[in-house]
Amino acid sequence: MNILGLLLLVLLAIAAPIAEAGRRFQSSKQCDYQSVCYNGYCYTIDEMFEKFDMKK
Repeated sequence: MNILGLLLLVLLAIAAPIAEAGRRFQSSKQCDYQSVCYNGYCYTIDEMFEKFDMKK
């Protein structure tokens, strides 16, 4: 593998998580079944209970 190909691979590996972090959800319709949208992220019902410490 030449140096240019290696450099491209490294740049893609660095840029992919940065680009993914910028995606935020706008509504619960974009989330999976039994998930809700809160501050742009999808959470399951269990995660919401843990987040707000509302366990029984």
